[in-house]
Amino acid sequence: MARLMRIKEKMLNEKLYGCFIKILTNPSITILAKNAELDFLFYDCEHGMYTYETLHNLILMGNAIGVPAFVRVPQLARGDISRSLDCGATGVMVPMIENREQAELLVEWSKYPPIGNRGYAGGANTNYRPSGNHRDNMNELNESVISIAQIETELGVKNIDEIVSVEGIDAVIIGPADLAISLRIPGDYFNPLEIEAINKVVDACQRYKKGFGIIGKLELIEKYKDKINFLITKIDVDIIREGFAKSVKDFDNLYI
Repeated sequence: MARLMRIKEKMLNEKLYGCFIKILTNPSITILAKNAELDFLFYDCEHGMYTYETLHNLILMGNAIGVPAFVRVPQLARGDISRSLDCGATGVMVPMIENREQAELLVEWSKYPPIGNRGYAGGANTNYRPSGNHRDNMNELNESVISIAQIETELGVKNIDEIVSVEGIDAVIIGPADLAISLRIPGDYFNPLEIEAINKVVDACQRYKKGFGIIGKLELIEKYKDKINFLITKIDVDIIREGFAKSVKDFDNLYI
């Protein structure tokens, strides 16, 4: 578990490279990620179709070889948060966080007492160590688990200071697509309204010393490359699509 704690220690001081995973289910994906020197994988349970059994197997394999996993849960719900973390996830992200009360619930359900009120169970989250040692396990997991508020709406941006000031919120990640939709400028990621909103989130994260990330186009990430901690631009669907397209192009090039 100690090696998984290092990603939290690195979070505010280094750039962490990750990939969003929506459709791949074979645990060998974690080996490929390690060989590519990715820092983490981010499993999407909001728009992806993962069962908890599949999530457990993917995360357990990643933890065994040192590729931490983050999970975007489908909603702010105790069951979704706690079960994802019981699968061994190092971090959990809740979409559409918009106010302090929601941020407090995220912490309550993702951290053990005295920080939160997460229900205790050993298993993948304790690497199937022998039962007992509850206090030590709880302390270790409170130190290692990263609780992430995803900001994707105009209201979330408006309330960003009250969200990031919540003890136990470790990081904020922008969802630029839904944020642009909320601002009524869908797809216009470099619109001044979108940039102003993102800047407000960045400033709040720096003031409260919270991690910051963007899941979006490389051009947008580049704009914030000196202030960003979590860099996530590729999704497994994109990588497969681009690989297929390159294969066809390579074949076509044989006959030019």
